[in-house]
Formats: sequence, C-alpha cells, structure tokens
Amino acid sequence: MKLTVRRGGGISGIVTRTELDTAALPDPVAEDLVGEVQRAGLQDLPAPHHEVLAAEGPHEPRAPAARQPDSQLYEISVEGLGPTPLSARFTDESLPERVRHLMELIDARPERTDSVEM
Repeated sequence: MKLTVRRGGGISGIVTRTELDTAALPDPVAEDLVGEVQRAGLQDLPAPHHEVLAAEGPHEPRAPAARQPDSQLYEISVEGLGPTPLSARFTDESLPERVRHLMELIDARPERTDSVEM
C-alpha cells in the first residue's frame, strides 16, 4: 500500500508531498498502518471529501467547500488498499481527528520520503 499526503495553501502556498510505502516497513508495522488507514475511514467519507482518483494521474489538491483565507489544504491518497486508488481532501477546518492521526503516523515514519512540489 502506498500513502501520499499533500499539503498546500496557507500564507506561503507551498505544496509539500510525503510518501510512505508499506513495502518499506517491517511486516508488523505495515499491518498496523493498514489498520490505521481502515480506522481513518477514508473510503467511507461523504462527498466532497472522498473521490476515486482519475486514471490520468496526479492533480492539484482542491478544497472541499469554502475555507479560511490562510488555511492549509490536505489531500491524502491511498493506493493498494482496494481495487482502485482513492483520495480525500480536507481543509484545516474539515480535517477529522482520525485522519489527522493517520497523517501524524505517516510523518513519524523514518521510511517516508518528503518533497516540495514546484
């Protein structure tokens, strides 16, 4: 399973990308992370948060509904959990605690890769 977290917006407008592939993790850690993804309930979120990724590839994160001028935008994508990849988008105001927790777990793994998108 591959997890991607994109963050953008705020004052700077910089978009960062964090990726984590469970293939790089020890088996027990990978299994725990799969469980956390399922508990986060990304696949169960109502529109406008949940969407199946289009086949044409990556795209800029879009905010679900209105947001505050300097709020951060988040997009979390999951590949390899089900038959099709999925993506969910949030603002600071709409980010559920269980998804925030999942992002913190991803950020805490030394196996992750971080980049800035230009």
